Amino acid sequence: MPLLIDVRTREEFEERHASGALNIPVDEICAGELGILKGMPKSTAIELYCRSGHRSETAKEALTLLGFTDVTNLGGLGEVISV
Repeated sequence: MPLLIDVRTREEFEERHASGALNIPVDEICAGELGILKGMPKSTAIELYCRSGHRSETAKEALTLLGFTDVTNLGGLGEVISV
């Protein structure tokens, strides 16, 4: 089962998030602060989302540059859960 990661801010995450999602803000990912991803196999399946899909695409590109090979941008929160 893929890791579901919300790349929005902690405040946005606290307001509402998909069930089972972890929060690693895009700014942290881009800075190499990977939280739970640190030390995980680069082949770990990761699914990302944000509000509109823009930040999750930025996070996907950063993770790919860091060597992760199975990263998917799911788009916005509304596409991940029923609004």
